[in-house]
Amino acid sequence: MRSLPLSVRKIIARLEIEDQKIIDAASRRAADLQALAAEEFEALQELRRLAAADGRGKLLREERKDEDGKAFGWSDDNLADGVAEQIVKKVRDDARLDAASDTVAAIRQKKAMLGAAPQVARMTATRVKLELEKYSGTKFVEVERPRLAIGKNERLTDALSRLRETSLELIAERRTVQKAARTKSEAKAAADREIDKLADAGIPKTLAMFHGAGILWPRRTVGEGRHILDGLALVAFLLRDQLKAEISKLIDINANAFPDAMSREEQVERLAELDSEIDVAERLEAAAVEAVIAEGGVAHHRPDCSVLAVLSLRSE
Repeated sequence: MRSLPLSVRKIIARLEIEDQKIIDAASRRAADLQALAAEEFEALQELRRLAAADGRGKLLREERKDEDGKAFGWSDDNLADGVAEQIVKKVRDDARLDAASDTVAAIRQKKAMLGAAPQVARMTATRVKLELEKYSGTKFVEVERPRLAIGKNERLTDALSRLRETSLELIAERRTVQKAARTKSEAKAAADREIDKLADAGIPKTLAMFHGAGILWPRRTVGEGRHILDGLALVAFLLRDQLKAEISKLIDINANAFPDAMSREEQVERLAELDSEIDVAERLEAAAVEAVIAEGGVAHHRPDCSVLAVLSLRSE
């Protein structure tokens, strides 16, 4: 690390600080979730207790007035003692049950919000160090960051989004090219090779017949060492040219499903071009990230961006 340029070490140090902040935030979130889980348990216990009491008809409250706010009156049951009592009615206390249910729902909502806290996709110091380890023994050269072409009235953050989109489009194209189907002619050449290999294996051996033996027919092994006649290889030997012709026709039909087929030479050439274009695009993207940060803004390097682009290095 000490052999790296100062500017590179500063970037890594900044990433390490960001890493620690995210670790600390994750720890706080985990502690908050644990506390909410305990609250939820207690709230559920209370809800179940109230629900059980309600089921037994015991969740009641006392009321002394009707819906219009008028008192129910006075009871004369104890007038003999010279005391009159206000009439009190006991009714189902569904408000307590609703409140307990709302408490559980509120706690669960908090848990969901904490659990769904967005994770910022960003380059980490750990990944940078791991990538640099792969270049063990390689000499790095610091290069000047490319000049950014900012449009009129375009903000740096908008330029970053534009440049990042360019990088991602090129990376997506590279994946497509990497998976490109082979051309029709290549498929036919591969089919011919496969048929020739099969047909050659199906040639009956007649040399031993000069010593009184029979024809040695092509055989294949099945199961535990059992040898049986290899009919497919024999047919390929007998109908080699016809089989090639028929397979070629099938390839002609299927070729329509692969309009973007590329020869291996074309694929290798385009992949090399894309690698160069991606390097340029990612260095522009990384320069935009550093420019946003230098202006006091918030930006992060893409987690799968080239580490050498992020650090503005080249290997010799």
